[in-house]
Amino acid sequence: MRAIIPAAIVMLLVLAPRATPDTPKSNDLSDSFFHLPPAEIEAAKFEKWREETSKERGVTCTRVEYDKKVFWVVDSHTGMGNSYKKIAVYVPKKDGTFRRGLLVDLKGANSLAVAVDPKTGVLEWREQSNSDLKGEVVLSINLKVAGTGLSP
Repeated sequence: MRAIIPAAIVMLLVLAPRATPDTPKSNDLSDSFFHLPPAEIEAAKFEKWREETSKERGVTCTRVEYDKKVFWVVDSHTGMGNSYKKIAVYVPKKDGTFRRGLLVDLKGANSLAVAVDPKTGVLEWREQSNSDLKGEVVLSINLKVAGTGLSP
């Protein structure tokens, strides 16, 4: 039994994809615990992914509109022990696809409310659960610059 566990770990490391300059974190095994769409995804595939994951626990997708553009916020958490979350913001590209413009790991945030200020373009997450953080901004991003530099 003692030999099985190290052998399983070695197998995971050997079978995990290798990192390259184009995909520096492709061997990040933590991605297998969090259900997120790929870093770049077509709009139709994103809709299909969203429909499939709406049945799963621990994943929420929020559509946010700003400056006549649609952004998607994906909140994925493990639900194991302490609250661990990955939050991703998908920004639109000119060719109709979405690209992950932000990926953040959060620990300790439970129930987050997503809101965008229509004047400033700041998207923020506020804690909703009864805790020391209730009502506080946990994370924010300016959507005016989130998609800057994304080519088609």
